[in-house]
Amino acid sequence: MRRLVIVVEYLGKNYQGWQAQEHKNTICDVLTEAMQKVLCHDVMLFVSGRTDLGVNAMRQYAHFDTDSTITPLGLCLGVNTKLPPDIAVKECYEVPSDFDARFSVEAKTYLYKIYISPTPSPLRHHTHAQLYFPLDIEKMRQAAEFIKGEHDFKAFMARGGHAKTTVRTVYDVDIKEIGDEVHFEVSGNGFLYNMVRIIVGTLVKVGQGKIPPEQVKEMIDQKRRSLGGKTMEPQGL
Repeated sequence: MRRLVIVVEYLGKNYQGWQAQEHKNTICDVLTEAMQKVLCHDVMLFVSGRTDLGVNAMRQYAHFDTDSTITPLGLCLGVNTKLPPDIAVKECYEVPSDFDARFSVEAKTYLYKIYISPTPSPLRHHTHAQLYFPLDIEKMRQAAEFIKGEHDFKAFMARGGHAKTTVRTVYDVDIKEIGDEVHFEVSGNGFLYNMVRIIVGTLVKVGQGKIPPEQVKEMIDQKRRSLGGKTMEPQGL
């Protein structure tokens, strides 16, 4: 038996997130079906992190076991012929049998993209969120400093989220201006339900001048979701 890792890229707008669900169209279901056609046996995928409805992925890692002798390149090429154009296996390689995509990961990084424009951008409709007015980048960076480190992020978990603990470590929050876009890159050891989208929504509220940067610290300390911003739309992630 061999253990292989696949690296997946997809647009999430047509799917109900990653996790397999009965009678729902999910990334995992579509990908598993394509892989089973190529490998000719049942496949169980274990993923590094489950994305929500509408969320995109550039490098989503998953592992599976197989007794097939197919080469990693052969699997990659074969599976892509069975997938729709909005899902692709970008890489495939063999790993030791004790590797686990869920637990061997050292960090997870999410990128949220916003474009600032009074008019819509059809080409970015499914990959970015839109705002109409500029943001104060420096104030958002000040607020981001309060998010870094190990904290109880209960205030940054949306309703419906379930976790044994709401303590997480955020390694970095990098905010960049690129033309008419603002990119938020958030890295950590793990994230709660909708946590990244709430982080971005809260930083945007700071950038709009609606709350001061220091309120982010209060939000964390008091565990009060109401002190923060909205949960940003999924397509920007």
